[in-house]
Amino acid sequence: MPTAPCLHVKEGERAGTQINLDTFPFTIGRARECHFVIDSPDVSRLHVEFDFDHQQVYITDMGSTNGTYLNNQPLEPRKQTKLRAGDEINVGNVLIFIFDDPATTAQISEVKLPVPGLRLDDSAAQVYLDGERLDPPLSPSQFTLLSLLVNNEDAVVTRDDIRKYVWGLDYEVNDQTIDALVSRLRKRLIDMDPEHDYIITRRGFGLMFRNKRVGGK
Repeated sequence: MPTAPCLHVKEGERAGTQINLDTFPFTIGRARECHFVIDSPDVSRLHVEFDFDHQQVYITDMGSTNGTYLNNQPLEPRKQTKLRAGDEINVGNVLIFIFDDPATTAQISEVKLPVPGLRLDDSAAQVYLDGERLDPPLSPSQFTLLSLLVNNEDAVVTRDDIRKYVWGLDYEVNDQTIDALVSRLRKRLIDMDPEHDYIITRRGFGLMFRNKRVGGK
């Protein structure tokens, strides 16, 4: 099983290709000296760089012409941004990568929750309701939000908590964007299990996750 962080090509002519980030800094661009070359005029000669510090991988757009997008948000040029497993990276609208870090995700233990009810498998980014896997799976942002709520079960999670955990400190996210994400996640859970409200709104405070209890709701 690979332990090096890696990129999986999600879309484009090389879909399915795995690129191991086994040397740092690791560069992607049109120039032949880059570690991974994308032969497209829409990609800058040195487009994006990956670096490693304190057991964490960072991404930096190197001032590219057409930009780099992390989970559909443009990266600020020449500013390091921390990556999380499952992040989607769009390079110049030419190739889309999914970031994976097996060494990190292997250390995350599966969240043990009562059965019946909701259970998360963090390593595979899967959700189970009453033992049945949610299909199609949640989007990365939906799964990240649900993970935050589950890991703070029966405690109130504020908008600021959500903003920092899902998007990080580098992005300005308005309340409408947060509400839309919560609404989509809530709808997915209701469609799967309409008999139980997993996400409870505490008006004026935030959200609370409440799982089913053994022997009842």
